[in-house]
Amino acid sequence: MNKKILLDGLKSLGIFGGIFILFYVGLNLLSEDKKNKWFYSDEKISLISYEQEIALGELIDEYIIASQYKNPLTNKTIDSMMWAVSKRLQGQIPTSEYDYNITVLDNPQINAFTIPGGNIYVFSGLISFCDSPEQLAAVLAHEMGHVEKRHTVDRLAREFSLSVLFSIMTGGDTVLLSDLYQTLISSGFSRSQEKEADQFALNLLEDASISPKSIASFFRKLNRENLAYDEKIELVMTHPHNNSRIKASLNHEVDDTFDEIPFELNWEEIKAAL
Repeated sequence: MNKKILLDGLKSLGIFGGIFILFYVGLNLLSEDKKNKWFYSDEKISLISYEQEIALGELIDEYIIASQYKNPLTNKTIDSMMWAVSKRLQGQIPTSEYDYNITVLDNPQINAFTIPGGNIYVFSGLISFCDSPEQLAAVLAHEMGHVEKRHTVDRLAREFSLSVLFSIMTGGDTVLLSDLYQTLISSGFSRSQEKEADQFALNLLEDASISPKSIASFFRKLNRENLAYDEKIELVMTHPHNNSRIKASLNHEVDDTFDEIPFELNWEEIKAAL
């Protein structure tokens, strides 16, 4: 009797174990897009209004970023350049819910990052690395893609409960705000989100009369400088393979009416002002 019960138990365990293994293997065979579609819902994101997102970004900027970067890099030359580049791009997003706030931080890393509410931060090292304003525009267009697709809100909604996010928005708890910020800068966007931001950037650059090939130009330089997979460069460490992004940029077909308009900026003078 006991032997029969034991055998039945082992059979049941084997069946459930087999089901678990099949489920695990099948899950890992799914593409990332399907995983996101099956296991994550946009419902949490839709419950966070644009006004709440903007307020959250203002809190992170005021209490976290301002304490870490006490003196944003600002002078007439840099300010004029950033205004010219960002306004050209923003002018081609007429239905945006965001009033973009783009800040240059005095940091030698080749980096740019985004927090909720249309806040984009560009390190001085990125500007110095770029060979032209068009290359910088390519990076900004990509970051704007993350903003417009609400990818930062998506990341926070997956990592934190809505009750936590709403309590931060109303209370401004600096400890929780720090946790949110660390999540944003340490856990990269998904591969599908990166591709979505890339495609957004290609279309935006074309609409702004900037060659979409500027993306290829930027990543080719990363390859030449052997910076493609440096773990210290958050801008690229979680992104799709550089060569595939270069290919997508070069293969992007612009409209027959496309006419590239160069920026009238003295780039060497701008870099000297950093």
